[in-house]
Amino acid sequence: MATVYSDRNWKIKIYPDDHAPPHFHVQTPDGESLVEIDGLQVLGRGANPKSLKAALAWAAKHTADLQRVWNEQNRRS
Repeated sequence: MATVYSDRNWKIKIYPDDHAPPHFHVQTPDGESLVEIDGLQVLGRGANPKSLKAALAWAAKHTADLQRVWNEQNRRS
């Protein structure tokens, strides 16, 4: 698992060999949300809404990095 970014109350993680579509997980003490990299569509909610909003703002500026890490962690043979 790659922790791509960590803030005080939330973390963005990408898991190896994860299912499509390319996505990342926003983890907070309250729960976890799933977000599609392309378009930043929230696929599953569970994270604290305020933290999720902050994570989405960070992700909007780093989509190329998120896609690169996804590709590194999810290579298919």
